[in-house]
Amino acid sequence: MTAEPEGKVLVAVVAAPHGIDGAVSAEVYSDNPRRFAAGAELATAEGRVMRIVSASPHKGRLLLHLSGVEDRNAAEKLRGLRLYVDESEVEPLPEGSWYWFQLLGLTVKEKGRVLGEIADVLPYTANDVYVVQRENKKDLLIPALKDAVKQVDLDAKVMEVELPAGLEDEA
Repeated sequence: MTAEPEGKVLVAVVAAPHGIDGAVSAEVYSDNPRRFAAGAELATAEGRVMRIVSASPHKGRLLLHLSGVEDRNAAEKLRGLRLYVDESEVEPLPEGSWYWFQLLGLTVKEKGRVLGEIADVLPYTANDVYVVQRENKKDLLIPALKDAVKQVDLDAKVMEVELPAGLEDEA
């Protein structure tokens, strides 16, 4: 997992150029449709602003035309480019819900005992799964369920959990 710039939220990654007119195919990590509207601005990790000229869905990704990217050669140079918005631009979620970027890096504890740190979130149909990286042990996979996640304190950067039966043996 790549560390994201402080105060920034990853919303898309350029996968590849598409066609000859400078369009790029992007993997999208935002469900806010206004995020990719014509005229919207996204930023690179270095702070370069990329203005969206147009966007359209294509084969599970989004085709983006970005201002100043006029041909395939220019689009090819953007391959792998990570695009961000400021945290302040993210809509608040209802109580008890969190964005992935808020959870990454949280210390995970069970009854005060530190289990590790959230290194990734895996999306599954039934529920997400938190990947907890542990020191000198295999990663711990914790389901994002109310029975397992007892409390999240973003200010303290701590998630308190109660491991489901069977996971305790490995912890």
